Amino acid sequence: MFGRGVLSGLVIALVSLSVGCVAELDGVEGVEREVEIGESLAALRGLNSINLNGTQLNGTQLNGIQLNGIRYNGIRYNGVALTATLLHGTRESDGRLVSGSDFIGVELDATLDDRSTVALRITNVVERSGITYYTVKYDRGGGLWANICGEGLDAIPVRGIWDPATGDYSDDGHSFTFGCQGAAIGKCAEWGYRDWQREEECKGSICQSRDLSYFHRACVRLVRADYCGDGVAHTRTGTAIDLWDALDIQRQTEGTGMSLEAEWTVDGAACVRHTRWRGLGISNPDYDYIMDHCPERWAGNDPRCGGSSSTFYTQNGFLTPLGERRILRNASYTTNFSP
Repeated sequence: MFGRGVLSGLVIALVSLSVGCVAELDGVEGVEREVEIGESLAALRGLNSINLNGTQLNGTQLNGIQLNGIRYNGIRYNGVALTATLLHGTRESDGRLVSGSDFIGVELDATLDDRSTVALRITNVVERSGITYYTVKYDRGGGLWANICGEGLDAIPVRGIWDPATGDYSDDGHSFTFGCQGAAIGKCAEWGYRDWQREEECKGSICQSRDLSYFHRACVRLVRADYCGDGVAHTRTGTAIDLWDALDIQRQTEGTGMSLEAEWTVDGAACVRHTRWRGLGISNPDYDYIMDHCPERWAGNDPRCGGSSSTFYTQNGFLTPLGERRILRNASYTTNFSP
């Protein structure tokens, strides 16, 4: 989706693995592009800029790529499927199985938020640390093609799509999203929340396999400071955060001086201790927004938020469905800004 509001681009998402705690920028990097591409494509830019991890979901406005619409030199690739981040299928002309670098040169149509379409072309495919990255370009017209993520940046395919207005995730089994490096969807995958994988969690001798897609979706909310889970972000590009999770994929960084900001579910913040940003003086627009739209999520000094009784901990949340459980926490500073 190149339209306004996808989380990371064309129903797409980027991934790059990192281990340990993350003291990262929560905004979207690699932002404004110096190209004239019209309103729909301009929205694509926004997804991977402050609009993506700021007020919009994914910056590129590509809102869905259909697996059955991929072709190379007019020859269709049939039965295309996405396994982890690897696209594979069958070439219509001779029944040959294709995957990986066979997709270099293929073209596909992406749907934008306004339901118009834009042509895409994959120009390179590379595997790094268990993730397949794709260089994807869009047709600017006049025979010119430009990188959807910005020069030097790649994207990874992630199954499903994100609603451009609410940030809600859905998966019909037929569409995927291309996310760009530096945007929320991609960052979260790179940080270890690979939505196609599972991790084991044990309470004593009893173990359960946990679907990391829940952690990925919660991470996307967290990165954008989507406190109310309504698609409205409350952060700025370049904001440092520390995040960790119930499975220890990421661990808390000691000695940062940051304080607990919130606990997170797939639907946004379960409780908020403080906002990342506040205005000068007594002004705090993000606090006011929470109190107007989801006041039950403001924890203030309530010790239960971030406390030992939280379902974040295995001993309390082991039997809680992942769709309801507090599975991520983050810490941050509170930074003043001039409205």
